[in-house]
Amino acid sequence: MNFTISLFDHLCKTVLRGLVVALAVAMVSPASLVAAESWGTLKGRFVFDGDPPKPSKVNVNKDTDVCGKNSPMVEDLVVDPSGGVANVGIWLVTKNATEHPEFSESADSVVVLDNKDCRFEPYLGVVRVGQTLRLHNADPVSHNVNGGSFRKNTPFNDNLPPEASVDKVLKNEERLGVPLSCGSHGWMKSYVLVKKTPYIAVSDADGTFEIRNLPAGEKLEFKTWHAPSGYITEPKLEGKATKWKRGQFEVTIQEGENDLGDIVVSPKDLK
Repeated sequence: MNFTISLFDHLCKTVLRGLVVALAVAMVSPASLVAAESWGTLKGRFVFDGDPPKPSKVNVNKDTDVCGKNSPMVEDLVVDPSGGVANVGIWLVTKNATEHPEFSESADSVVVLDNKDCRFEPYLGVVRVGQTLRLHNADPVSHNVNGGSFRKNTPFNDNLPPEASVDKVLKNEERLGVPLSCGSHGWMKSYVLVKKTPYIAVSDADGTFEIRNLPAGEKLEFKTWHAPSGYITEPKLEGKATKWKRGQFEVTIQEGENDLGDIVVSPKDLK
């Protein structure tokens, strides 16, 4: 009888071990791995609602031999002939969203803000917290970069002789785009977005944007902001008016492309 009980006990333990192994295998099955590594891309195009405004030239009143040769334009509102709106920032505001592994590779990279042809390039820049912002002067004349409006990072006001560079490490997130200006050339200005999230983009000259490698299956919230106008609050999607409180909207990301199409922006949002 003791032998029978021992045999029964041994069989029970064997079955239990088998169940544990099966459960462990199920937890790391290929289907689970696919779900954990499923990513999507959010894309769209910001479009001006109405006839595109005509661009105006900058009043170049200093270093005209250098600054005037490329006829710089006012960049407060840049709309291409097809209506695409440039310099709209869009970034993820959802906390604790799954982050794609590739973003760790650029966490400490250098982002360049150039003074070129007597304008800032880019007009709306993007820097992640912990990255270095390199202020550079590619022009043969001196410039000045005034970042006195930073609230969460140390303000600065640096002179840049030709071909000079100054590095700034931005350690804290800023709520909105921070204005930068050149004390030597009053028409020069730009903005920089400083965010913790790597999921951030700026619309191109034709109004298009793309944010890659978003976690599929997650409902995410994004914020939109135009430099220098402010939040995009009253867009039209698929011809229908909608409301984005403080420029925010939600979307559940699907694997592959998630195309919002044309986001038609009211002139009221582009003051």
